[in-house]
Amino acid sequence: MGLMLAFKAFFRALKEPEKTQLFLDEMPSQVAGAVSVADHSHLRLLALLQQSGRMIDFFKEDISTFSDAQVGAAVRKIHHDCSQSLEELVTIRPVMDENEGATIMVPAGYDPTEIKIVGQVRGDLSLSGVIRHRGWKAHKRSLPKKVGEQSSDIICPAEVEVR
Repeated sequence: MGLMLAFKAFFRALKEPEKTQLFLDEMPSQVAGAVSVADHSHLRLLALLQQSGRMIDFFKEDISTFSDAQVGAAVRKIHHDCSQSLEELVTIRPVMDENEGATIMVPAGYDPTEIKIVGQVRGDLSLSGVIRHRGWKAHKRSLPKKVGEQSSDIICPAEVEVR
């Protein structure tokens, strides 16, 4: 099918060179528009978590040489600061109100994006099971929009102290 389509496009371009040129002239603006509309909210969220709790620094650090007490002290502050920022920006709540370990009935026709069934599944009827993970759902999304002409792939700029 691809080869036939290429032949058709080639012969149409030969028959109608003006239309072909108009099409080609419009392409760069379409491509540039598509690139500028790209959503980089995931990188903004990382940047905000880095800014508030230096989360990326912690994950990229080799912690194997630190004692458990040192790691614990660092994690406590990172956990507090990042948790607070996450709550302000996204507000994440459990998908299920019941606690992990509770037995529940999963109704027939459940939403598979909200509930993942694992184990021995038989039939399409309602199922009884134990909650292994409550799941997470975003209830509020308030990431700030990108401001200015900052490069969208920079999460956190390098800092240089001048002496």
